[in-house]
Amino acid sequence: MRALGIESATSRQSVALVEDDRLVAEASYLAEGTRGGGLMPALDEVLRQAGVAPRDLGLVAVSVGPGSFTGLRVGLATAKGLALGTGAALVGVPTLEVLAEGYPVPDAIICAVLDAYRGEVYTALFRRRNGRLERLSVDAVQAPEALATTLGIVDGEAHLIGNGAARYRERLQAALGARAIMTEEGLRAVPSAAVVARLGLRKLGQLEGGERTGSEVVPVYVRRAEAEVNWDKGLVQSPLARVRQ
Repeated sequence: MRALGIESATSRQSVALVEDDRLVAEASYLAEGTRGGGLMPALDEVLRQAGVAPRDLGLVAVSVGPGSFTGLRVGLATAKGLALGTGAALVGVPTLEVLAEGYPVPDAIICAVLDAYRGEVYTALFRRRNGRLERLSVDAVQAPEALATTLGIVDGEAHLIGNGAARYRERLQAALGARAIMTEEGLRAVPSAAVVARLGLRKLGQLEGGERTGSEVVPVYVRRAEAEVNWDKGLVQSPLARVRQ
């Protein structure tokens, strides 16, 4: 089956086409400041490289977060539109799982850490055993130092990977000490569209009936948008209020 993967949860975004677990084509781009404008050109480039038309896709897999609110919305809207227009199945894949799955370390504890800004990180804990990834914790948003509590559920060392680990490296080392393993490869690790596609194929086979409708694939934000928080604090005024003045 041909599976298209879309990863738009972070600033380093990508699109990939996988066929029966073989990577056929992939394109990545830096999305900072583009508000999703690079996704469609990357999508077109991947399909062109692979010599595949959209109607030939059997699956569209999309990273559903946590991550950039704008990136997630753009990625999911594109994935839903593509699946609807082609009849391909649509599967959502958790971003932190994508990050952990793509890190090539055998039989180890892996803590996926993405920068959530506002002095916080998105985190989830996994264990790779005999080549298979097992989730140990739910997705969470927390201060970097709180990872000491998260890692308290397991014994021994843990590999901290992702841009959140890179940004807060010194604080994490101070909080976790020798329990934290941070390699240059791990600190540079980003979620990959190729991994999204492969996990999507795996999850599709596990779903009852073989596929899910697009309406059941929703973004995982973990926390509310800054605009919502500011609204509750009264820092954002309704346009209607300005009209009444």
